[in-house]
Amino acid sequence: MKKLVRNSMLVGAAVLGIGSLGTVAQAATTPEPTTPTTPVTSEATAEITPGTITLSSSPSFQFGKVEASANDVSYNSTSVSGDLKIADVGTGTGYTVTVAASPFTAKGGAALKNAQLILNNKEVTPIKADDADNVSTPPTLVTNLTLSSSPVTVLNAAAGSGVGAYTGTYGATDASLKVPAGNIGGTYSSTLTWTLANAPA
Repeated sequence: MKKLVRNSMLVGAAVLGIGSLGTVAQAATTPEPTTPTTPVTSEATAEITPGTITLSSSPSFQFGKVEASANDVSYNSTSVSGDLKIADVGTGTGYTVTVAASPFTAKGGAALKNAQLILNNKEVTPIKADDADNVSTPPTLVTNLTLSSSPVTVLNAAAGSGVGAYTGTYGATDASLKVPAGNIGGTYSSTLTWTLANAPA
């Protein structure tokens, strides 16, 4: 009986040995090496033809009906119509806008002597791009101007800036009219001439 048990143990050990040898003999699989691919390039081209610079709109100021004064007096405008609109269609050359005011005169030819028209834009951002994602530096709007018959610069864009469409907005009370004492009442008007020059100041 002891011999039979011993033989069984030897046979079992031999079987276990064969199982262990079989496990060790399994070959490990190695992935095939990959060859890097060379990038392929192409290109996209665009030829953008510049357009022109245009001044398409300018503001008018109304002072309404006011009382005359025996002393020097300053009247604030009561309304404004129109905006200052300019567009540079891709030139980037820069530009300047000037404005001049003729003397205030009545229909019969009487003059409002030595009167001064002053534009004082009170907007936090006096001129804005019409498109919020415009990447160009905007032109500069001069916010406080005393007008006369000689042109003064109201808007300026340096070379490389002011590209795209822009609007300068004046508020209803952004103009004032200073009238010296001694003037006669009447209905007076002045012509404002806004001039675009295709060159920065």
